[in-house]
Formats: sequence, structure tokens, C-alpha cells
Amino acid sequence: MKKSISTLLWIIGIIVLCCIVLIPIFKPGFIVTDDADWMVIRLSAFFQSLRDGQVPVRFLGRLNFSYGYPVADFLYPGFLYIGSILHVLGFSFSGAVECILVLSVVVGAIAMFAWLRTFFTATASGIASLSFVVAPYLLYDVFKRGSVGEVLAIALAALSFAALEKKYQWLLAPSVALLSISHNTLALFFIPLLFGYIYIKKMWVSLPPLVLGIGMSLFFWLPALFDQRYVKFDSVIVSDPSHFFPDSHMIILWSSLFLIAACISLFIQKKAYIKEKTYLFVVMILAVFMASVLSFGVWHSAAVQRLVQFPFRFLSLLCITGPWFLAYCISCTKLRLSYVAGLIVVAILCVLSVQYQGKESIVRSEGFYTTNEGTTTVADEYMPRWVSVLPKQRPPQKIEVINGDADITEVKINSQSIVALIHAEEESILRVNIIYYPGWRAKLDNTQIPILYDNPYGVMQITIPAGTHPLIMVFRETPGRFIADIVAVVCFIMYAFGYVLLPSVRRMNRLGI
Repeated sequence: MKKSISTLLWIIGIIVLCCIVLIPIFKPGFIVTDDADWMVIRLSAFFQSLRDGQVPVRFLGRLNFSYGYPVADFLYPGFLYIGSILHVLGFSFSGAVECILVLSVVVGAIAMFAWLRTFFTATASGIASLSFVVAPYLLYDVFKRGSVGEVLAIALAALSFAALEKKYQWLLAPSVALLSISHNTLALFFIPLLFGYIYIKKMWVSLPPLVLGIGMSLFFWLPALFDQRYVKFDSVIVSDPSHFFPDSHMIILWSSLFLIAACISLFIQKKAYIKEKTYLFVVMILAVFMASVLSFGVWHSAAVQRLVQFPFRFLSLLCITGPWFLAYCISCTKLRLSYVAGLIVVAILCVLSVQYQGKESIVRSEGFYTTNEGTTTVADEYMPRWVSVLPKQRPPQKIEVINGDADITEVKINSQSIVALIHAEEESILRVNIIYYPGWRAKLDNTQIPILYDNPYGVMQITIPAGTHPLIMVFRETPGRFIADIVAVVCFIMYAFGYVLLPSVRRMNRLGI
């Protein structure tokens, strides 16, 4: 009973601190950050494509001056699906993004408490979980960068570790699946970290749900890997890492209390949790090294630049390892002074978080987001390779005749399909002002016809013979993407049967129901 009350009080304390730290988000308007506006714009375009029947969503027809942009085929759709659900429930698009940010911090902190509680005392776990709420990199992500995908990924990483230690196999698979689609780079950090954690602890029973979780995310990952051949991603360097080392060093300095706790832990002569301590210490040191100028030589690799982009992203690992070491130091020291020291650490981190309390908010109408047609990426890195001239404005017409004599009537257009009736006096060439991307198909008189896109703008062109013809153009899954969808569905069915349905039946049988 006392344990339950203690846990409840700490959870309440975590939620209260979250509410205090995240006060700027609760103010009217939307906080000004580097990327948050683009995240809202992408969410609104994503929802439009989802509403029009594109599942999974890959091609956002409204973006790129309404010529379309396949960003959802490559960049973390996790928050976009969650945000779409929240929008259906009545949240504005900006409100949905703010809700995801807040819930991510709250859920991540509670999950951190649950994970740490499997090792340490309630007090040590509670204090360390409070430090998660004010972890420098987490708040930098929330208030400076507005990276909703990263914040969501950090929370799901904490939830995945909690599911591992609590042996909640039913929770591990969906947590890992969501983590895999929450942020590309952070998934590449945390998924191997989970595999390594399972290995050092010999938790082989957790390996199948972890693999199934990854399998459920393959509808996104397989196309994201194989479809890169269609876009300019490999030939574009989005950022110069050397420009971001000052930010990394600042966050490392603010996170020094976590590093101090990790170093102190090495001198604590306790045999408990040696494997975990060694493993997490190595992870922390590697993260700091890669985020600092000491790793400058590594960043000469074009692959590292493209995959990670910013050195400070490695510091996301400190959001997981830092609270663990703080809890370890508090729990392994019997003196009450250790509790005081832990609270001082949290207090110092809270003081550092005060800099964000004055964050400016801007009140914008929903139309600002739902009508914006930017690509939402830094360097148009997901533009198809065959586009040599980038759009500068909306096309005057969605369909136009560029050669021949034809009239176009009864046009119905949404973000993923076009239906029109063509009256051609002679053989004519039509230009559809949508950038071609594999998945677009055209049918004339219910017969599939070829789509040409060998023009500087990379837009679709079709040849129409003389006569009256119904034209249907629609974006669908390619065979490769469809196979990835099937694999993901099969993995979900295996998870649902093996970790939800079957255990429920067994419990019912034991209860005689």
C-alpha cells in the first residue's frame, strides 16, 4: 500500500513539474521555434492526403506549390498519424503538435520513473525522473528547435526501456514500432541501444516483440530506404556540422551534472547493476564524443552528415542515460545527503530551464498552416532527381493542353487523384502540373497508359488520341511498397495474436470465464 502511494505521489510530482516547465506551450498562440511551424504545415498537408484516401501517406499533393512532394515517404510519419487522430478529435493542427510535445514529455518522464523503479528506490527514481523533465537536450528540442519527432522518439525510447524491464512484452512491440517511425535519426540511435541492452542482460524473451515492433514499422522504413534512388537526398548536404558544435558544447555543459553522476558511479563499489552501468557509461561517453568537436574528423564522412546532420542529436542519448546514473548515485549512497544532492541537481536544471519561460508565442489563424505550400524541408532534399527546374509559384491550371486541340471538362481533383473528361479534336498532349513520383498511374478509357515526365519540371504528361475519353489519374502503392505494407500487417497480426489475444484467452481460462 505504501509503495503504491509513494508511486502515485511521485507521478503527481512529475506531472506538476511538467506543467510548470511547459508553461510557454499553454499560453495563447504557438511558440516560436526553428521547426515547429513547418511541422504543423506538414501535418495539415498529411491530414489532407490521409483524408483523401492515401494510406499509408507518402505523397503530399498540396506542398511544393501544389506540385506535390514525397516527403512523407522518407521523414518520420509517427507524429503525423498521431496528430491526424488528434485533429479528428477536435484539436487544431497547431494544438495537435503542442499536445504531442506535452504528452511526450509527461509520458516519457513517467516511463523513466517506471524503468528506474525496477532498479532503485522510489525516491531515487522519482528525483531522477524529475531530471528527465528538465534534461537540457529535451528542453532544447522542445523550445529551441521545436522538433516534435525527436521529443516523441525520446519519450518512446524511455517507454521501451520500461517495457523491457517490466517484462511488458505486449507494450514493447508497439513502443518500438512507434519509436521506429517517430524520428529517423533517433530511431537509428535507440533501436541498436535496445538490442545491446537485451544482449548484455540476456533478456532473450524480449527479442521477438522487439523484432515484431520493427517489423510493424517496415511499411515506412523499407520504402524510405529503397525509394531514395528516386530523390536528390544522396547528393544534398543539408547542414554543415561544424556550424553546430557551439550548440553541442553548450548542451554538454548544461548536461555536465549527468556526466558528473556517471563519473561518480564508477567509484561506487557496488556489485549491483555492473553490466548496466558499464554499458550506459560507454553509450554516454560515445554520445558526448560524437557531439563535440573532438569527433570533427568523423563528420567529414558524407554518410554521417546525411544521416545525422547535427552533432547535438547524439546528446538525445543523455536523456536516457543521465537520469539512470543520477538515480544510481542517489540509491547507492545511504546518506540522506545523496537525496539532497539529487534535488539540487534537479533544481539547477530547473534554473537552466528558466531561459525558455519567456518564449514568444504567435497567434495565427488555422489558414496560415492549411494553405502554406512550402516543401517543409531545408534543402528540398526529397525532390525527385528528374526535376531540374524547381517550382516558384502555383501553376495556373492543374491540367493544361500543351500540344494539339482538346477541351477538358468535369474535372475533379484532390491531393491524390484527378478525374477529367477530355474532348480531343486531334491527338493532343496534356500536362498535369504534379511532379511525377513512382505510384502515380493514369487510365484512359479504363486502360492504363504511360506517363511521361522527361521535362525540366518533372511534371506528368500524357498523350490523348482524338475523341472523347474519361481520364483517371491516381496515386497508389508501388509493388515494393505494397510488399512492405503486407510485411508490416503480418507482423502486427503476429503481435496481436501472440502478445494480446492469446494471453487474454489464457487469463480468461485461468479465471474460468
